[in-house]
Amino acid sequence: MDIPTVKALARTDAGRRSCRRLRRSGQVPAILYGRGKPNVMLSIEEKVLEDLLNAHALVFNIKTEGENTPVQLREVQYDSLGDNIYHADLGRISLTEKVEVSVSVETKGEAAGVRDEGGVLELVRHEIAVECLPGNIPENITVDVSELGVGDDLRIGDLQLPEGVDAVEGVDSVVVTCVPPMEMVTEEDEELLGEDVMAEPELIGREEEEEEGVEETEAEETEE
Repeated sequence: MDIPTVKALARTDAGRRSCRRLRRSGQVPAILYGRGKPNVMLSIEEKVLEDLLNAHALVFNIKTEGENTPVQLREVQYDSLGDNIYHADLGRISLTEKVEVSVSVETKGEAAGVRDEGGVLELVRHEIAVECLPGNIPENITVDVSELGVGDDLRIGDLQLPEGVDAVEGVDSVVVTCVPPMEMVTEEDEELLGEDVMAEPELIGREEEEEEGVEETEAEETEE
């Protein structure tokens, strides 16, 4: 997967009024931190961030003042309505060190249980957390479901991940399952599916050792 490059502008004003002006102009206030370097306040075009999120491209290069910095999108905050991006946190990374990211899951083929038994294919994990070098992040993970009968499932341990890509979650976590038609699902079936059906991986996290410093910076932005 090629790592995209995103243009950003350095900013010096950290107050509410300045941030509101940025948002009205289609820019998103952002903070760049990590790897022992000072925090840097930036602004990034909101449409660019939206495109990155839609493409699940959480690792990219930030280009500012002629310098490229590889980063990972650690956290995105939205406004109260959830419509517009309010703020973004970016963590510096090394292209030679592994990162943890969430990769979308896509199914391939028609499950035998759906075709022959009237079952329903249920994608339990829409994303899977993996660890790999930034340049090895797959665009998606394809799961072949053609052999699944009613009552069968595929778990993380069953997946064929690309070379150099390792799953972070437990091998027994269910990714996709073929269940009986909805009107025929019994309490026993629901118990067999268990908590795996409801579990969802966290999309974006933040390194604990850097969180305190970033929160202090953000507090300064909201004091005005």
